[in-house]
Amino acid sequence: MTDTQKSRTIVAVVGEDGRFDHVRRRAIERARASGATLLLFDFDAGQSLFESPRPTNWSAQGEEEQFGNRLTTNDLEALGRGSIADQVRDARALGVDAFGWLPEKADRDGLREYAAGQGAGLVVVPAGEPDLAEDLGVPVEVVGTSTED
Repeated sequence: MTDTQKSRTIVAVVGEDGRFDHVRRRAIERARASGATLLLFDFDAGQSLFESPRPTNWSAQGEEEQFGNRLTTNDLEALGRGSIADQVRDARALGVDAFGWLPEKADRDGLREYAAGQGAGLVVVPAGEPDLAEDLGVPVEVVGTSTED
């Protein structure tokens, strides 16, 4: 993967309840300005110890292979993540090539693995989650809410 391709992928940490909307808005701005693909990393998806946000090898035959590593709005809806699908739709309505991701682990390691696997040139994280910004192996932009700025 070339440096140009890497700089054209942005991963942003989002939540299903809107608490990280400021991060998503900033990531959309960055993606629009650079023509980058935006990948919304659902921080809420990987919080359960007992269930996977995506089909596993224990799921019905063929379900695990049905979904790639960049989830479309249809994929997200099928997986019961309508709020993330709406966030992807919003970004697309603004002209950004956007997808979602439902990590198994919503922590720094899961974020680092996903960003590296997608060749991200930038990861955008919320200021309220300082552990997420450390040792990601790519440039990180930490975004505070308007009251934190």
